[in-house]
Amino acid sequence: MKINYSIEKEIREIKGDETLVSFIGVVVSIDPSTYMLIIDDGTGAISVSSDILYDVERILRVIGNPYKEGGQVIVDSEVIQDFTDFNFELFRKVQHMEKEVYQ
Repeated sequence: MKINYSIEKEIREIKGDETLVSFIGVVVSIDPSTYMLIIDDGTGAISVSSDILYDVERILRVIGNPYKEGGQVIVDSEVIQDFTDFNFELFRKVQHMEKEVYQ
């Protein structure tokens, strides 16, 4: 059995040709008719297909397969984790520090 690992990315880095990505962001809007969430991580926003409609302003971690449709990148979610009590601002600071050190 092959194990696929997700690549942690900022939303602005997701191009639609990756195999499996993960990111953390805030739900900024929902579309109940298509079960699509718009999630923003501060670097950009992306559409995410979901089996559950989460509340706006909820912090989520998404793991899924991105694809392009009509010039737009959409993530077909495999796992969505509720990170409501997660310190998103501290996470962004750590990400920024990691980029300075490792790149």
